Amino acid sequence: MTIRYRNGRRVEAVVLAAGRERMRVATDAQRDTIELQRVDRGWQTEAGDAIEIEALIQLAGIEVSDFCAAVYPLRNTAGNAVGPA
Repeated sequence: MTIRYRNGRRVEAVVLAAGRERMRVATDAQRDTIELQRVDRGWQTEAGDAIEIEALIQLAGIEVSDFCAAVYPLRNTAGNAVGPA
């Protein structure tokens, strides 16, 4: 996955564990894993930094559609753009 911080910095990460409200990821940039928490309609790091999940790349043989729907639900109603629920 690609994580984008508010300052524009992008970090590639591997999802180790995930649920609707929390995710544990590993990056080359840090020795320890990072816990991401869902807050309102977005995600933030343990330090409280707001982040965006910019890209989620599926590995062959691993189904991620249910995961994507759980961690980043979209709404689609007549006359409105698709966006976070």
